[in-house]
Amino acid sequence: MVSDKDLFDGMSEDNKNRYKKDTINRYGKRSFKKADKKLKKMSPAEWENYQSNLNNLIQEIANSMDKNEYNSKKVQKLIFKHFKLVGTLNPTNKESYIELANLYCEHEDFIVFFDNYHKGLAQFMSKAMIYFANNDSRN
Repeated sequence: MVSDKDLFDGMSEDNKNRYKKDTINRYGKRSFKKADKKLKKMSPAEWENYQSNLNNLIQEIANSMDKNEYNSKKVQKLIFKHFKLVGTLNPTNKESYIELANLYCEHEDFIVFFDNYHKGLAQFMSKAMIYFANNDSRN
């Protein structure tokens, strides 16, 4: 079972509460509770696997930034993988993916998180995600 400590490791109590509030405001209480319930049912190994897959994918996107535009085929293939991966926790549609993209480039914790991979990655990811949501016919 995954705990809040595992989910928000390294985040202050104020930031954790602000993140939860922001997430509920963006996606609604029902969606937040659904994702939270799914997360808490995950075993530590499942959570570790999810985190590892997400980390590897974000690193791939960061590595592609210098040679590819956010709307390139290569980046959009990676963003599709991201869309599917985040959708395993809570079904994701065009609107919710755009909200997540906005969260990535507006929330200071996410900006810092993504800057650890590559400076400017939050903005790049956000643009790529919004482009994907508006242009990919698979979602």
